[in-house]
Amino acid sequence: MSQQLTVIAHLVTRPEKIDEAKMAMLSLIEKTRSEDGCLDYDLHQDNDNPMKFTFYEIWKNRQAWEEHMEMSYLREFVARGDEFFEIEPKIRFMTMISGRS
Repeated sequence: MSQQLTVIAHLVTRPEKIDEAKMAMLSLIEKTRSEDGCLDYDLHQDNDNPMKFTFYEIWKNRQAWEEHMEMSYLREFVARGDEFFEIEPKIRFMTMISGRS
């Protein structure tokens, strides 16, 4: 499997956990970007609702993303999901079809 994978993850924090969750999410950036299969990994915060965050990720392939999901630092973050988030994260898997010039 060699097809590039785009992952869009939408997360909504608990109101009282915005800052703590934000710091935890930011702590994932450098570690994730150093993974071999990571091509892009960025965190965004909604301008109108600071409880809403979006990860925009590009992976070499699905296997690289699956390996990422098994990293100890990510597993520790996911284990704190009920503490940080109001609802289950919404994760979408996509394939870029436009290409780049």
